[in-house]
Amino acid sequence: MDLSLLKAVLSTPEFGIASLGVLMLIFRNIIKAKILSKLTQEHSYKVLDRIITFVGVIAMIGALFWGGISIYEIHESGKQKVQAGSNTQTQAKLERPLLIEKSVNKTIPDYTSGSDFETADIHLTYVEVTGLKDPLIEKKINERIKGVIGVDTMYDGTEDYYMEIVKSSIDDNLLSALAEGSLFVHGAAGATNIIASININVKNGEVIQFKDLFRAGYTNTINSLAKSWFSIQDYTSDFESVSDDQCFYVSGNYMYLCFSEYEVAPGSEGIVNVPIKLDDIRGVVSKNGPLAYIL
Repeated sequence: MDLSLLKAVLSTPEFGIASLGVLMLIFRNIIKAKILSKLTQEHSYKVLDRIITFVGVIAMIGALFWGGISIYEIHESGKQKVQAGSNTQTQAKLERPLLIEKSVNKTIPDYTSGSDFETADIHLTYVEVTGLKDPLIEKKINERIKGVIGVDTMYDGTEDYYMEIVKSSIDDNLLSALAEGSLFVHGAAGATNIIASININVKNGEVIQFKDLFRAGYTNTINSLAKSWFSIQDYTSDFESVSDDQCFYVSGNYMYLCFSEYEVAPGSEGIVNVPIKLDDIRGVVSKNGPLAYIL
């Protein structure tokens, strides 16, 4: 018999009443038979004592049986909760997005007439996100990353191109990455250092622009912090203001403004990254933006 069914039967008032009724019938029949009157006082006492003892033993067995079923159910319930918790943790681990490093290396012939270069070298390092519940969003994000890095670009062999992800992280729903590299056009005097940022909402795969992080009128605060940082550098900066599509990335407790070579500083400084503490921009962060959840 199923334990839950047996427990249900034992716990019903009808079962208890029926048991009590059976015992009362036994007592009544014993009394009606006038058995006790035919026995000596000592024997009558012993018979009653045996009956009472028997009833007590039956009651104790019932109580022990009931307790055993209850303990067993508690134990099984505990096991199920532990198993459910384990399954939940396992599922959470499986659904936690991860970033996997990938690379592409190409050597392309340079067919340009009169070129001093026989081939062009393309070296790309990027990341792919994996572990999202929605494979379509996962594919959408990875296509956007490859687009920024130039993985699927058709190269004609006239330029050497190097690009790699130097920083990448997923914090809450924000995937933020920074890519640095260089572009050398065959025949040019030298290579140009380049920088690009990738910021994507992993919930929907949409690109997050700089302006999406803040409330209206945010530029004054950001500009003030950036200019304060430039003022203590040992070079003169051309920085004036951030833009709505400003290159940026988030790492730890900082947001970094990123600028390509010559954009805000002398070429000798190369790529420039301006650190801004997240705590310093709390007042202008959008309550519905991705930074709000990080802060």
